[in-house]
Amino acid sequence: MVEQVTKLNNENQLNLQSQTYRIAIVHPSAGVNWSGGTENFAIELANRLSPYFEIELLGGASCSPHFHPAGGIPRTKARKLVSNPIINRLLKKFATHPDIVIEHLTSFIPCATRLLQKQADLIIPLNDYGGLAMASVVRKILGTPILFKAHTGLTGGGKSLVRSMKFNPDHLVVFSRTMAEFVGNVNPNQTTTVISNGVDIDWFKPDGDCIEHGLKQPLVLCVASLNRMDHKRVELAIRAVARLPEASLLVCGDGPDRQYFQALGEELLGSDRFAIKTFPFNQMPDVYRCADIFTLPSLDEPFGQAYIQAMACGLPVVATDDEIRRDIVGDAGILCDATQLDTYADAIAQVLQSNWQERARENSLRFNWDAIAKSYRDVIIETIIQKKKEG
Repeated sequence: MVEQVTKLNNENQLNLQSQTYRIAIVHPSAGVNWSGGTENFAIELANRLSPYFEIELLGGASCSPHFHPAGGIPRTKARKLVSNPIINRLLKKFATHPDIVIEHLTSFIPCATRLLQKQADLIIPLNDYGGLAMASVVRKILGTPILFKAHTGLTGGGKSLVRSMKFNPDHLVVFSRTMAEFVGNVNPNQTTTVISNGVDIDWFKPDGDCIEHGLKQPLVLCVASLNRMDHKRVELAIRAVARLPEASLLVCGDGPDRQYFQALGEELLGSDRFAIKTFPFNQMPDVYRCADIFTLPSLDEPFGQAYIQAMACGLPVVATDDEIRRDIVGDAGILCDATQLDTYADAIAQVLQSNWQERARENSLRFNWDAIAKSYRDVIIETIIQKKKEG
């Protein structure tokens, strides 16, 4: 059951003016992992919804005026535990991402306890199935409705999305019509709304400060987690840029395979043309502005917040040619088969030869957070009111 986001009717508008709803947003890694899309989305959503609701963000470290400790071990810290070869080998028998499982297990009771002691009107778990499981327990006890944003898209044939739907969120938010159609085929009764991801166009913009990176220009930027087993395919970006003798590559991110990518980049490009750095989210506009183009050759990337952030800062994009990227990037870059390294490198070289700033910026305006936040506001209020009617 797909719903279109509409303006609030008079009854809902009256509720908005006369009652303050308390919304709990959950992501135990928010404020700890600044290169993660879902973590940064949790922070941005909390700040954007605060004019309309009383917000509490259960996160891993202070990252918002609405922050409250989630408890447990965030996945980035859990990686240190599983970096031990013996422990890693043992845990990999039970889970492909043991660091995330550790986060889910250790944050479950602290988050549930907080939400049982200080009841919310609606819970938005953003840390995938672990948050959904926790929120489902709270809903079972208190009846608190759940709004879930499906960040994983249709990766892996939609397996992750199907798994999330088994928790029966009261309202499911997806970011594409294709995802909504998939949900409808799996469960026609699932209430679903299509809302795109957003970007703060007043913060992510071409004008402003730039970071000092110490690399030769022109500069290609890639923002991604550093894990050889995930879908980001950072190695392709390194190998493609290495085929362009004048270009440098800055990778912004962190992960379990950072050392591997550092060694590969220095081998193929040299230390004057390659670097890996990490930055807090509040510095990311400065990071984008230091580059000439942005690339992320992911396979089955669910959405890719970095694409719209880069375009908002005036950067053209070179990325994998698929349905989601065609919708997001439009005419603000070149899409190609990134596994064909010559083709990928040629696309980067071609984009570097022209000025795409105006086109990229214009395309990013479609994802303005101001409109996105109002869509979430409307869906939240409708979900709460519907739950109260059913109760």
